[in-house]
Amino acid sequence: MKKTLTLFAFVLFTQVVLSQSTECADGGQFECGSLKDRGEIKITPLSELGCKDNKAHLYAMFPRITIYAGYVFKEVAYCNSQDLDLYQGRLQFIYCMPDTCQEITVTIHDFNDPYFQTNSGKVLKDVHLMAFDPTASSALMGAHLATSIDKFDKELIISPRFGAMRGESDEVGYLAYHANRYFIQIDIDDKNKRFTEPIQVENFLSGYVKLIKID
Repeated sequence: MKKTLTLFAFVLFTQVVLSQSTECADGGQFECGSLKDRGEIKITPLSELGCKDNKAHLYAMFPRITIYAGYVFKEVAYCNSQDLDLYQGRLQFIYCMPDTCQEITVTIHDFNDPYFQTNSGKVLKDVHLMAFDPTASSALMGAHLATSIDKFDKELIISPRFGAMRGESDEVGYLAYHANRYFIQIDIDDKNKRFTEPIQVENFLSGYVKLIKID
């Protein structure tokens, strides 16, 4: 039974943590578009967001970077006024590569949010944090300590392609946990397999991570 639960948690974890890739058919609505078509690129002001009253502290943590390593700012997500679990206790900035469907998503979770005191919230929190436990499951997930960024209390580079079984995955990511409260998750679409080793992901994201403002 214990092995079954562990396997279920692993499957759930990989679905939750590495679920940000954008499916983009030819001419699909999720295509980033060209720089020419996008016009002025700017970060959506907090005053224009529906979650400005309850997520201002999360919004303030994100770097005000409109372009990073060729990816341009696309939108703020998880900022809907609807009372849905999907939107609770987290905020996301999305960047995309012009003329492609490749995205980088940056999500900051606040585990002090009341949602994470509910049964479903507690389960999700445990799933998010299981990668930081040195277990066989985390080895399968491809969790590797981030050694050079040194920004938050706990930091990992993660992807099944870096795991013990060298699994297939179109995404690579960065996870951090800080002050027993904030969980930072960065996912990169990488169907072209640009990143073959964890250190490459770490070096690529280091400049952005170091600008995240969490006291």
